[in-house]
Amino acid sequence: MNSFVEIIDAFGGAAPFGEAIGIPDSHARAVKARDSIPDGYWMRAVDAARARSIKGVTLESFASLAKARLEESKPRVEAAQ
Repeated sequence: MNSFVEIIDAFGGAAPFGEAIGIPDSHARAVKARDSIPDGYWMRAVDAARARSIKGVTLESFASLAKARLEESKPRVEAAQ
């Protein structure tokens, strides 16, 4: 999975994702729009994916996406001239 949106879409979209992890549809849509799943939902999503035989939804995939997002948000240091 290359994004949190891909994880949500693997469930069939925001509404099925929200139902699978126990959050309201409106919140699931907001999570998808932000392309960010709060870490408090990761284990629920992993368990729900496993129960639905959805491949690629693991704690490792969540951690990798979160790490990439953190790296993107770090200010870039320019070389001293």
